[in-house]
Amino acid sequence: MGILDIFSLKDRVAIVTGASRGLGASFSIALAEAGANLVILARDKTRLKETEERIKDTGRDVLSIRCDITCEEDVRNMVNAAVERFGRVDILVNNAGTARVNVPPEKTSLNEWNGVINTNITGQFLCAREVGKVMIKQKYGKIINIASISGLIINRYFHGGSYDVSKLAVVALTRALAVEWARYNINVNAVAPGYYGTEPNLKWFNSNRDIYRKVIDLIPLGRLGDIRELSALIVMLASDVSNYMTGSVIVIDGGYTLW
Repeated sequence: MGILDIFSLKDRVAIVTGASRGLGASFSIALAEAGANLVILARDKTRLKETEERIKDTGRDVLSIRCDITCEEDVRNMVNAAVERFGRVDILVNNAGTARVNVPPEKTSLNEWNGVINTNITGQFLCAREVGKVMIKQKYGKIINIASISGLIINRYFHGGSYDVSKLAVVALTRALAVEWARYNINVNAVAPGYYGTEPNLKWFNSNRDIYRKVIDLIPLGRLGDIRELSALIVMLASDVSNYMTGSVIVIDGGYTLW
């Protein structure tokens, strides 16, 4: 086996949540290019069509499913459909999440709080729990949780609150599951991205140029992250390269958290 073969995901089965656009779509396509078959999901199935077609262009098989990750029944049905279609689940990328409610804590409503917590941590737990049941039987699996540098620090120029709490909880969930499931040969790791050039980020920064300049000034590499770079890291964590990694939280932020 050559060194590049260890990165191959040929014929493995990957579930990616929140795959209709942005990071989730990019992760899905990268995993397909590495050889995996995909189960992609989002709350709006119609928006999954573009991702589905791009995966098909790689020659890999794909199943798209409408799924609300905060709904137990939806998640359970999604995992059952994945197993029925492919016979197994090798990889879960717990990507789906909701954006920061950028208001002071004292002005945050309970509905706003619950909306972030339910999606960003409860949803990840439900997906990991149901996929974990399959992986335990297989005695194999790779779970990649998407956290954030906001789970490690409080970002300057933005209001802290439910988002930061939810992402720190993702870090704790990652470590807890890593210990619980290590005996089943399941690797559970997390990625903590910094500021990336996603569509929502670009739209927000274009409307807030002064804050954009301040944020870039805090990034030693002097730019937003390229989604392709993050997607390559996801492929690495999904591959056999990560066989001796579990409970790790990989920060990829251009150096933002070095200060």
